[in-house]
Amino acid sequence: MKILKSKRKQLIMAKLSKDKFVNIEDLVTLLDTSESTVRRDLDELESEHKLHRVHGGAELPRSLKEEFTIQQKSIKNVQYKECVAQKAASFISDNDVIFVDAGTTNELLLNYITQTNVTVVTNSIHHAAKLVDKDIKTIIIGGHVKQTTDASIGTIAYQQIKQLNFDKAFLGINGIDEQFLTTPDLEEAVIKKTVIENARKTFIVTDSSKIGHVSFAKVAAIDNLGIITNQSNSTLMKKIKEKAKVIEV
Repeated sequence: MKILKSKRKQLIMAKLSKDKFVNIEDLVTLLDTSESTVRRDLDELESEHKLHRVHGGAELPRSLKEEFTIQQKSIKNVQYKECVAQKAASFISDNDVIFVDAGTTNELLLNYITQTNVTVVTNSIHHAAKLVDKDIKTIIIGGHVKQTTDASIGTIAYQQIKQLNFDKAFLGINGIDEQFLTTPDLEEAVIKKTVIENARKTFIVTDSSKIGHVSFAKVAAIDNLGIITNQSNSTLMKKIKEKAKVIEV
């Protein structure tokens, strides 16, 4: 029996409330309808400000300061993150000094570092341990460790990073719009901004669910940055490509 649109929307929102994220394939099965119908329902719900459309599905709108934990991030868009991480690692050269930010996509990037004589600076204890196990020269940034992201932040971290230069930096981010990178935490924004200022090249490493999301604190303008992400045909992505170098996988 065909489900009415109003009922479909109720079921979509119920699943979103429970899981925080839904993908189109699951909704096609749940609603016993076509992919095009699901997409139209999601578009309408977004226009009603009830959800945020992301590549392959939708998520609940987040407040400016809301942030997922590492555990929550680790189960989202894993396939896309793996592809993005592998592509990001291809930009590393032998003898590079690189900065690798805390975050789940950057953790995957570590698996693909095969270049010789690379030095990695990181503000993640978890990343540092993994790099040492891989016998990669590692410098860890000190400071206050933020539990939700495993990132060292604060004055100590800032002062240490300010003294260093990097060939390349690989940063995670919470939001990208047509002008700025944003993140929910002011202190983390300062750290990311300082890394960008001290790196010859900076790559933002993220799945496309961050495109169009805006968080509380501005990090930097997107102009001339590299953004490595999975493919998105959104109007916003076209605007971003006018300012940043977007590498889609």
